[in-house]
Order: sequence, then C-alpha cells, then structure tokens
Amino acid sequence: MAELQELSPSHCVLLAAHYATESNIGALQALATLREDDLQLGLMLRIILTFLPESADPSQYVEFLHNLASNARTYTDDQVTLDTSAVTDLSTGQARRKARRQNLKPLAHPLYQAESALDPLTLFLIHRAHQIDESTGLLALVPLLIVPFVGHSEYLRTWFISTVLPLLRLGYEYYPQKPTPSLETFAQLRGERAIDTELSNLRQSRNNPSEIRDPARDLRGVVGPWICGENERKRRKLDSGGRGPVVDKQVGPEVDDWECLFQWLVNTSRNDFPLVASAIDEWDGPNDLDLGGYDDGHVYIDEDRQRKLELRYAQTAMATLYLVGDSSVETLQKSHALLVRLTGLLGLAPPQQLNVGIESLPSLHQSCPVSQETPTSVLQDDHILQSDNPLTQPNEPAVRLLELFVFSACILSSLQYPISPRDIARMYLRHDQGEQVNALQKILHSLSSNSKRDGEQWKDTRLKLLWLWAWGTTAKVDSGRHGEGILGMADQETVETEILKALLDSGQHPLAIQVYIKSQQPPLPIPKVEIVVLRAAMNHYDNASNGNRSRGGMRRASDIVGAFTPYFPSSSRFQRTQALLSATHALSFYSLILQHGVPFQPVNIRVSADPLSLLQKLLSQNRESYTKLDDLVSIGQNLVVSTPSTLMDEESNPVPLDHVTVERKKAAAERRVIGMAVEGALEEDDFETAYSYVVNRLSPEGSAVVSPAASVSSQRFSLDSNVSLTRSDDDDVSWRAALLAGRYESSSLSASGVWSGSAARPDLRRLEQRMELLSQALLLAPPAHLEEVLSVWQQCEAEMTNFLADEADEEQKFNDFADRRLPGAFSNDTVAIQPRREVGRGAVEEAPMGLFDVARGAAAAFSKSAFPLRGNATNATRQDTRETGATQNRVSLDLSDSGSMTGSDQGANRARKRDMVANAVTGGLASGLGWVLGAKPAGQE
Repeated sequence: MAELQELSPSHCVLLAAHYATESNIGALQALATLREDDLQLGLMLRIILTFLPESADPSQYVEFLHNLASNARTYTDDQVTLDTSAVTDLSTGQARRKARRQNLKPLAHPLYQAESALDPLTLFLIHRAHQIDESTGLLALVPLLIVPFVGHSEYLRTWFISTVLPLLRLGYEYYPQKPTPSLETFAQLRGERAIDTELSNLRQSRNNPSEIRDPARDLRGVVGPWICGENERKRRKLDSGGRGPVVDKQVGPEVDDWECLFQWLVNTSRNDFPLVASAIDEWDGPNDLDLGGYDDGHVYIDEDRQRKLELRYAQTAMATLYLVGDSSVETLQKSHALLVRLTGLLGLAPPQQLNVGIESLPSLHQSCPVSQETPTSVLQDDHILQSDNPLTQPNEPAVRLLELFVFSACILSSLQYPISPRDIARMYLRHDQGEQVNALQKILHSLSSNSKRDGEQWKDTRLKLLWLWAWGTTAKVDSGRHGEGILGMADQETVETEILKALLDSGQHPLAIQVYIKSQQPPLPIPKVEIVVLRAAMNHYDNASNGNRSRGGMRRASDIVGAFTPYFPSSSRFQRTQALLSATHALSFYSLILQHGVPFQPVNIRVSADPLSLLQKLLSQNRESYTKLDDLVSIGQNLVVSTPSTLMDEESNPVPLDHVTVERKKAAAERRVIGMAVEGALEEDDFETAYSYVVNRLSPEGSAVVSPAASVSSQRFSLDSNVSLTRSDDDDVSWRAALLAGRYESSSLSASGVWSGSAARPDLRRLEQRMELLSQALLLAPPAHLEEVLSVWQQCEAEMTNFLADEADEEQKFNDFADRRLPGAFSNDTVAIQPRREVGRGAVEEAPMGLFDVARGAAAAFSKSAFPLRGNATNATRQDTRETGATQNRVSLDLSDSGSMTGSDQGANRARKRDMVANAVTGGLASGLGWVLGAKPAGQE
C-alpha cells in the first residue's frame, strides 16, 4: 500500500470519488480507513452523496456508514485490493485542481438547511433518501437506508415516521395502483393541504362507487404518523434554496395539524357523512396511531395535550352530526351509531335504540345548553367547531340535546317527513311558530293522504307528535316556548287540533271520539272539538265534485257528521249541517250547469248568498222538474234552515235553533219554491199545473204559512218586464205567483179543462181560471200593488165580456133556428138555456162578475162613511158609475153559468163567490184604492 501512502489528499478525494462512482464500497471503505485523516466523516459522506449511484442497494453500504459514524473504521489486506491507477498519473497540482471541480453536494438537503443542530450522518441520510426517491422513484429503498439508523437520532426517527412512513404506506401498501407525491413534495406539505393529500384516496370513485374504503386505517397509519412530525416542521424554515418555489408556504400563524384534521372531518361530513361516520366509529382518536413500531416507546403527545385532543375529537364528532344534510334512513342510522360512539368517547350512558317504544324515548336534560337567545349562527360551518360553541361542547347537556335532535329526525322520518339533524337544529333555534305548525300540518297531511294506517298506528302517531312537542318533559326550560320539543313553539291546543283534523281526514272516527270526547280529561274543549269536526266535514264537502252522499267528499263529510252527531244532540250547527247534506244529496239527482258550462258542485251552495236561486236554474235545465214539487220544497227548506254561507262563521257555540223560527223559515222557503215551480210550469206551457199549485198550495186557506204577513217578511219576489220571479224585499211570493199565472196566455189550450158532456169552449175555461187566479192575487197583494192586479183583471174581464157576448149570439141564433123548426112555435119566443161550465177547481159556480162592477158597488156603500166630505158632483159621478156598473153587472149575470137553473144551492154558491171577491175589493179599497173612485181621505181635500 506504499503507492496509497504517496497520494496527496487531493488524490485521495479523487480516488474516493472514483470508487464511489463504481459502487466499490469495499475499496471505498479501505481507502477511508487507510487515509482517515484526509477523508474525514463529513467529506466521505459528501463524496458518497455526490458520486454513489442512487440505485445502489443501501444494504451494501449501511455498515460502512455505521463505521464512519461510529469512528470504527477497519480494514484487512485480504478484504480488498486497492487500485490507484485512476489517479496516479495526475500531478499534485492537477489533482488539487480537479478535486476542486468535483462540486461535492452539501450534507443538508435544501429543505433542511436551517436544521444546523443536526449531526452530519442525520443530514446525509435525509439528503440521500431524497436523492434516491428523486432519481429513481424507488422509495422502497429508503427504509433500507434509514431504518438501521432510526436510533441514531430522534430527529431522524421522527422524520422517518412522519415523512417516509406515510408516503410508503400510500404508495406501496394502501394504494399501490394510485400515484403518490414525491418525497420532496410530501415533505413540504403542511396543514390542510397535507391532510387533503394524505386522505385524497378516500374520495368516492365515480367509476367504482363500491370500492372499499378504510378511513380509520388511513387516519391511523398515514395522518397520525405525519402529525407526529408537527413540531419539527414548525421549526423548519421552508426555503427553496434556489430549487424552485416553496410549496404551501404559510402566511401568518401556523394552524395546528390536529385542528386541520378535525376541520377536514367536519368539512367532509357535509358531502360524505358515511365516510366520516366510519372513520370516527373505528378510529379511537389522537392516541390511536400506527407508527410501524419505529417509535420505540417514544411519546409524541404528552398526557395533558392528549386529553385536550380527545375532547376536541369528541367535539368534532358532534359537529359532523350538525352538518349532515341527508335525511335518508341509512344516514339517520349512521348518525345514531355515531352518537353511540360519541357517548363512549366521553364516558356517558349510551342512547336508546332507534326502535325503542315511545315511553322510553329520551327527555330533555335538566340543563339545556341553548336558550331562546342562542343565534342560529352557531350552526354555520365556520362556527360549528369553535371551542365555545354551546351545541358542540363535549359535555352531557350538549350530547343529550344532540341525542334529541337525532331521535326527532328518526321519528319524523317514520312519520313520512324526512329531515336531517341539521335541519332539526335549525328549526329548533329559529323559534318560528309558523314554521313548526306548517311542519306539523305537512306531516299529518302526508299521513292521512298517502298511507293506510289503522287505529293503533294513529294512536302511536299521536304520541310521537306529542313527544316531538314536549320532548318528554313538562318543565319549562325556555320560557318563550309552549313545549320544549321541536314543535314546542305551537301551543298544545293547536297540536291537538291538527291531530284531530288528521284523524277525521283519515276516517279514524272511533279513535277521535275515544280520545277527544270520551276520555276522562279530553285534550280539547268540547266546543272546540265541535268546530274542528264540522270544519273537517265542510272541507270534504267543499272539495267534493259530486253532491251524492255515497261518493267522494260528500261520503266522507256524511260519515263525519253521522259519527259525531250523537255526541252533540243539541248543536244547531250539526242540525244545519245535516240539512245541508240532505239538500245537496237531493240536488245531485238533477242536472245542473252553472255559468260558463261549469257543472254544479257542492261548494257552489256554500259560496252562494242565496242558495235557493240554484233551484231556479235547476227548474230551467231539467224538463218537467217542476212536477217534483215536494222534493224541491224539501231541498229548499233544508237550504234555508242550513244557511250554508254562515254555517261556520261563529267561533262560539251558537244558540240552538228555535222551533218557531225554523218553521217560519221552512214556510217561507216552501212558498218561494212553489213560486219557482209555477214559473217553471208556465215556461213549459203547463198552465194546469201552475194553476193547481197556486190555488191548492198558495191559496190563503191551503197555505202552510200562518199569516201572509209572516211570509211577506221573510221571502218576497218581484216581477221584471217578462214577469219572472226574482228575489225582492217588498213582494210576496203568493200574489206574485197568482198574478204570473193569471196573466199567462197559452198558445195551445188543453182539452182537459172541458167538462164532460159540455159544449163549453176551452179558451173560456182558461179565461175563467185566469180570473180566479187574479182574484186570489187581489186577496193577497199589498195595497201598493192592487193597481197592477186590477189592470190585468180589466183585460181579462174585457175578454170575458167578448167571449160571453159571442156565446150569447150563437145561442140566440141556435134558439131562433130551433123555434123555426118546432111545431107551433112563435118566432118571438126565446128560450134562454145556458150550458153549465166548470168554474174554479170544479165547483159549480157562476162566472166571476165584473171586478170593477163589484168594486164600484162596494165603494158606493163604503164611501158614505169613508168620504163624508165628498160634494154633489162626486155623488153624481158615483151614481153614474153605479148605474153603469149595474148595467154591466146585469150583463155579466145574464151571460153567466146560471143558465143551468140548478136551484138555490147554485145561487148560494154564486153569491158566496161574489161576496168573497166583493169583500176582498172592499178591503183593498179601504187600504188604498181611492184611485178607483177618485176620492181622497178627509183632511186632504
């Protein structure tokens, strides 16, 4: 080895670089041993770092590095032969100059230049590891280099655990098929960027959604070890050293790595709650770290910090539940499982199972962490994990409140109202009564509309809703609420009212009666129950498309009223409702089209201020419907009694219906309906039916009304230019109907009016009927309208006079002709024989005498006492009038039906007929027919 001893230090450096380049570790070790003074540790490490190929197996030179580091260099001649020919031809000057140009790399990697306290071997190993990964990408070679020296330096141990180990697991063990960052890039990651990179492989793959994910493994074996290097990273000053931009350079105070992890869990829970729930369920938190056994008992987290981190971890678990936006059953089950895990982390009693009975549901803790003043901002993403957030404090009151939110969401989901715990918490903190009542109504509407639930299920539903209202407590924790539950802003009466409505809508009448009427302490006042029941019935009624009570909404309304009527025997509302249902059902058998071709619906009755007017449309649209008078009268009476438009106006229990009032209303309705039927019959040219209705149903002696005054005060009609019956406050049905029929002139006359065996003319029979109707109108009409009736009478009387005159002429001609043919007859003898004619409704009566004759005769006697101050001229005028009237009266009598000579009985009938008309006219004159006589009362002349 004499040649080796003759080499200068520069020659040794060049020779060592030569051996390193050729990966001749034995010669390099021998050279380093023989020329130890010229090749110090630092220089040798730099030569190896610069010239030894990165692909060289570290196991070949680990022992050499260990000898260098321990200053235990050894060499024997039989181990290796040194070849110095590579440098022997160089002079000392040449060797010196060439050695300077070697550009040996520094021991410290640019990322660790600030770590001045590190020993040369530690710096070399870290730098060598970066070189291997950068040049070859064979990170698996790094453990072969580093692991033998982890005990050499705590810094090296921590660096390997926090930097190399996580990257090795990501690239070679956990996700070998996915790309991983380089060692240099990974070493520069900090904070949220590092956490996101380390856990990026947990994101659900769209191409493979069924891919198995193990977040707890990644937290335990990647993130946990990486966080162990937190303190070293904080001390390290990241500087690119001219190698490029610094990665993730922090501005301002550094964020704790554990806090970054907790925030990642919270943020991820919004979009991927199952992942976070799985992670928290299987990972025990900051003390659950997989360091690969390289820690050798080293404690990276002291006891005090460990306790604080565990509380933050529990708070993180609570915060994730408040950010869950999904309301599926699976998510709620995971939320409950996470709640169980949370109580385990905090050492609290676990919650009940989700399928527990209502009696075992949790109740509000005696110390609620929130109040009416707690703002909803505590649920915002940037506030949910704050250490002072009352909702996520890792203590029992906050956990029990979260338990109530989770169970409330689960119960609402079972009631077909899916909602997430986050939305439950929002609703609770908003204290919005309208929102909570609206939610209650939606729940009940969905249950009563979309599902078939039996009585037991509805009973269970009611108990669940009451739990949601009170959360199992009667104590008032928050004075601004009626109940302490999620529906607590609504008062209990509102909750029970909505439940009762739902029971009625779903047909659960026995249960509703049992709970709200028969129970010892009914949850609602009985008058309130009555209102709710009838409103439910009217709601179905108003939504019914057909009036038949065996179909649709009408059937449901009838079922409700029928079920509850026995429990409200004196309720006027129930009586009115039953009348309305009966009338509507009867109307359903007729065809009725309203304006614009819209078919009749029950609600049209309720919105009409005058429901009886619908009968007029019915009569006009249903041929011969006027013949069903009793049915129409029944409908009209029920409509009037029910007064549909005001049925539900009063909130208090109204006074029971008075029998006299009801009968008066029915009588008035009957007369009005008969009047409509008379008009309907005339419109279809059925005078006989109209005549029959007037004389039999509207005559004073045949009327159901106690007195004309009563009917006048309740229902009046007026006639338009076409004499149609419409509503009026001044007119009475009876006389208007009589007048309407009396002035009717038919284009065709029925032969039914001719008496059997009689040769009387049908038109004369019709005229007599009309005059009889007009006489009835005269009896019933108020004084102010007598002129109108008399005007029509005068027209009919003129027609009657002409008819009788024509008939007399014809009889005279017939008699003359007969006289000429009879043997011994004289030409001037006349036999006045008049055939009998039917009068009125079949009675044998004389034709009505002239009304003006009767009027004038009656007035003559009446004027002697009524108008004593009349002058001679007036008396003369009256005398002329009487004379004229007498003449006309005689003509009427001579041409009447008395030609049959039936005797004194018929004469008495005729007298009674005349007396009735005369008395009526006299009464009318006394109350306002002075215009006939041209007289004025005394004192007005």
